[in-house]
Amino acid sequence: MNPGRGTLPVRPVVIKLGGRALEAPGAPAEFAAALAALAHPAVVVHGGGAEVTAWCGRLGITSRFEGGLRVTDPATLEVATAVLAGLANKRLVAALRAAGVDAVGLAALDGGTLRVRRHAQSATLGEVGEVAGVDASLLNALLAQGRTPVLASIAATDAGELLNVNADDAASALAAAVHASDLTLLSDTPGLKLDGEVVSEIAADEFEATLAHPQVEGGMRPKLAGAAAAVRAGVARAHIAAWRGPETLTTLLLERSHGTLLHAGAASGSATEVTHG
Repeated sequence: MNPGRGTLPVRPVVIKLGGRALEAPGAPAEFAAALAALAHPAVVVHGGGAEVTAWCGRLGITSRFEGGLRVTDPATLEVATAVLAGLANKRLVAALRAAGVDAVGLAALDGGTLRVRRHAQSATLGEVGEVAGVDASLLNALLAQGRTPVLASIAATDAGELLNVNADDAASALAAAVHASDLTLLSDTPGLKLDGEVVSEIAADEFEATLAHPQVEGGMRPKLAGAAAAVRAGVARAHIAAWRGPETLTTLLLERSHGTLLHAGAASGSATEVTHG
C-alpha cells in the first residue's frame, strides 16, 4: 500500500537534508535544482555532521556519539554553531538561490522558531537540546511570500543558551507546526532496514512495535522516532530515504517508490512491508 500517490496538496513539505545529499561535491546544486523543479512550498532543515566532525578533527577536538546523537562539549558546540549556522547554511542557500529558489537562511533559534531545553541525557550528551516548543509564525510568513526557509539545527533555551539539536528532531517538530503534508528525512540511509531488507511502509498502528525492534539502533532510532512523532501530530506522510540523484524528490513525494514511508493509515498486512532488492 502506498497511500496518497500522485499529487501533492497545497500544504508545504518539510525536507531534512543530511549526509551525501548535503555534503558530497556538487550535492547542494543538485538538490537545489531538484527543489526548484518540484515547484512546491517547502521548508528545508539541514544537518552537516560530517563537516562538523571534519572541522573538529582539524582543531584537535575528538568527536563522540551516544545513541546516534553527537556528544557536544562546549568546544564542539562552538564548531557546530559556526559550521551549521554559517558555512553549511550559506552554501546551501547560495545553491538554492542560484537555482531560482527564493531561499532565506536561518538557524532554528531565529525568530524564536524552535525553543529547546537541555536534553534529558545532557549529563552524557552535553550541550544538546530537545524541542520544547515551536513558533511557526516566521516560517509561515516566509512561505506566504513564496520564500523557502532553510534552517540550521542550532537553537536556544529560554535563558539564551545555544544548544545543538538533532536535525531529524527539528524537522519533525517544524513539520507538525507548519501543517506539512510530508516530512522527508534524507541522508545516506536508504530507509529502515530489518533483517537486511528495507521496510517500505509502516502504518501508525505499527509505530510502537517498530520502534521497540532490537534492530532499530544508532542514528536510525531518533530518525524513526521523529518521523513517527510527525505523523502522530498530523503530518500525512513521513519518508526516510537516501538521496539518489535529481529524481529523488519526485520519486519520494509523488511516486512513493523508495525508502521507508510512515503514514497515518491502517497497516496493509499483519507486519511492516519489506522491499526486496
